[in-house]
Amino acid sequence: MTRRRWWTWVLMWGSLLGMWMAFKVWAPKPPWFQDTAPLSSLQPIPLRPLTPLGAPTDASPLRAEADIAAWAHLDSMDLDMPRTWQLQGNARAWFSLGRFFRTLPEASQKRVEVYHWGDSQIEGDRLTQVLRRSWQSRWGGRGPGWVLPVVPAQSTAIVGSTEGEVARRAGFGRRRDEEALRLPFFAVNDVADSMTWRVRGVRKTSPTHRGWSVTDVWGDPPAAFRLDPDLHATPATSGAWRHDAVHGDARLSFAVQSLQGVFLGSPHGVMVHNLPLRGSSGTLFDKTLEEDWEALTARHPPSMVLLQFGGNAVPGIGSPKEARWYAQRLAQNIEHIQRRCPGAAIVFVGPSDMGQTSEDFPALTWVVQALRDRIPSTGALYWDLQAAMGGEGAMADWVQRGWASDDHVHFTRRGAEEAGQRLERALLRGWRDLLRPTSTHPDSP
Repeated sequence: MTRRRWWTWVLMWGSLLGMWMAFKVWAPKPPWFQDTAPLSSLQPIPLRPLTPLGAPTDASPLRAEADIAAWAHLDSMDLDMPRTWQLQGNARAWFSLGRFFRTLPEASQKRVEVYHWGDSQIEGDRLTQVLRRSWQSRWGGRGPGWVLPVVPAQSTAIVGSTEGEVARRAGFGRRRDEEALRLPFFAVNDVADSMTWRVRGVRKTSPTHRGWSVTDVWGDPPAAFRLDPDLHATPATSGAWRHDAVHGDARLSFAVQSLQGVFLGSPHGVMVHNLPLRGSSGTLFDKTLEEDWEALTARHPPSMVLLQFGGNAVPGIGSPKEARWYAQRLAQNIEHIQRRCPGAAIVFVGPSDMGQTSEDFPALTWVVQALRDRIPSTGALYWDLQAAMGGEGAMADWVQRGWASDDHVHFTRRGAEEAGQRLERALLRGWRDLLRPTSTHPDSP
């Protein structure tokens, strides 16, 4: 038997390697690896009636008529707006929105909870309070929802004072502590020894901020607190207490613990939670503990999630490719929330206009376009805040009107009120068009 010489093996393997490299360089990519242009989101013509999952078929017509009657007031509201102000999304996203609005008339018998996570643009309850004031006044509900004693910017929903040693740790930002990355605020308040918190709802911003009758404390160890005895509290569930309606000061006493949140609300009605993450770009939701999501969805499940991010990412983005990568990370976070909160409607609010001119933040255009292309494909609705402000360059006009501060980035209270009203109009417009698909369609001018 003739043995091959060593150099023939080298020659054979070298030929095979050369053929493979040539194929890799010059052969065309298969279709599944080829770059494709981003798909524009569909604006579907919805079906009528919208029937809740699991509802009996024979009850659907009655339920549809009840829905129309409950929302008859929409016909008297001015919901006309430019096409660019309207929500964008696919059929799945519109169905989720319809399912959310169908639950609001049922808020007289159960809690319907809305979580508004965002960056510093929503700090101090800005934008959020517009929805809370409007929806609680119509559908019921008392209290501001989730709050904490120590926060970077004081909320206009509550005022309070603390006695004792308590400090805030955040799981995001420059001095982030990963152990503090806890829901719902992605931050905690550490009570060192003991702490007493006197808190009161601010009636000026909304009458419904007072009168809450449920206090739920989320901390470690759990339920390490006492309520003012004058409230005649009785335990409801683990960490939650039912008590007399609070129209003045409430006094809560805390033992040593890591406090994640204090829920001030009611057993039924609409709760709209203001959860600002100053400096965050919104890519932290898939980094939180699974046990926190389980606790949140068990005790206070979201019916709607509003996400408002993008402004903090703009200064660090140097190309359209980086903007697309950022939009992809946000999409992954949205999909993470969808898996943890199935059935919840998700609305992503894009960044506002920024700067005195478009040259101040050139990446803003890339980020807005990347979000418009990517977010709707997740099954979330997208609302373009920059377009709702008036488009590129609108921030200078808002500053002149007194609706934005001199930094040409953040809204004033009046500007946040205006933005919140436009967001609510977009939501109600989308719902009206779902209720009456024969009328103006969401994609019409």
